Amino acid sequence: MKTMTSLLGGAALACVLALGLSSAASAQETTVKWSGAPRFTDDDATFKVRGRILVDAVFQSVDRETGTDFDTRNIRGRQVFIGVEGQINQSFAYKAEGGAVNGGAWAWDDVVLEWKVNETTSLMFGNIKAAGLENLTSTRFTTFMDRGPFGEIGPDSYVLSAVIKANGANWTVTGAVQGDSINNPDVTTNVTNAPDVKERFGFTGRASWAPILTDFDKVHLAAFARYRDHGNEAGFSYQTRPVTNFGNRYVNTGAIGDKDTMFGVEGMWIHSNFSLQGEYADIKVDRLISGASAGGDPHVKVGYAFASWWPTGEQRNYDATKGEIGRPKILNPVNAGGFGGVEVALRYDYADLTDAYSTASTPASQLLSQDSGKYTSWTLGLNYYPISYVRFQANYTKAKNDNPVVGRDVDIDQFQLRAQVDF
Repeated sequence: MKTMTSLLGGAALACVLALGLSSAASAQETTVKWSGAPRFTDDDATFKVRGRILVDAVFQSVDRETGTDFDTRNIRGRQVFIGVEGQINQSFAYKAEGGAVNGGAWAWDDVVLEWKVNETTSLMFGNIKAAGLENLTSTRFTTFMDRGPFGEIGPDSYVLSAVIKANGANWTVTGAVQGDSINNPDVTTNVTNAPDVKERFGFTGRASWAPILTDFDKVHLAAFARYRDHGNEAGFSYQTRPVTNFGNRYVNTGAIGDKDTMFGVEGMWIHSNFSLQGEYADIKVDRLISGASAGGDPHVKVGYAFASWWPTGEQRNYDATKGEIGRPKILNPVNAGGFGGVEVALRYDYADLTDAYSTASTPASQLLSQDSGKYTSWTLGLNYYPISYVRFQANYTKAKNDNPVVGRDVDIDQFQLRAQVDF
């Protein structure tokens, strides 16, 4: 009931904003264009309600090296979001979207105020992502149902940020000053209030370049870096599930990170209806407690690579002015008498946390890091788009979690389904 009330409240807010825009409109005629949902335009002002519904079914077979093996399943609302977006004039734009994830309480996703300083430079403030090709790609358009280890361990998802972004026809440069998520409570409370209480804080930079941009071939290259300090919040953990947002994380360093520095690279080649994409990052971790009793400062390594093919002839939608992937254009949608679009993909994921395992004599250090192992998996994906705004997905993942402590290894066979609509 709490989730439904929150969603209804968000919908009511969107309606009030739409009415407010209409009443404040000038004498010019308001025009309406369909873009998944009605988009209202009046002179330089625009307004659109946006949202998405993702319903998932997840089935796992978990094989433990020691302990009881088990099967598990879950059918859930993966995301039910609603929001608004638009621009006040040619200089200022906004976006706010939130909802329920996995049946939980309301939380915000995108919350952005953008100042378009000129045609190629923007300043953005709010809950924003800043780096990583797949991270910057909306869940609505990612090739696989979830982002896997790179999404969990690599570049930050939505965090409160001040971002500057500049671009040309085939390049982008982004710089961000970042804190914590808008959904997390302040670290300064009535209990912990003190002059030295500090929220996490960091910096992220990214540069992308598309050296080839033709109708049939597109090449994307990018590099990014991040530095962050956990402040007085919980230490950074490095952990992952098997390309899903369901179930346990069987490789996990525990909260060991005081500060970390990450360097990463991105690459993608699109050739007509075929594409290759991959990313890799190395994270240097400053351990919360260092010295002989806890172990040295580890490096965490994570990456993925996948191939995608559209037998129905579509091409992935790459925007070099953003350095991002967008919505695919379905060539023969069912509402025009066609079959729709089909995409087949194969993915390999890798995460190496073994450097974080503590061989120190302190039992607590060993217990904390007993699952600092290595994760590998293969995922086969199938996507069907009847139209560009509706998608059905199936993913099968075979994952291995090899941990340093005897008896802690876990193998997983996983099958997932999704029905998705966005507007």
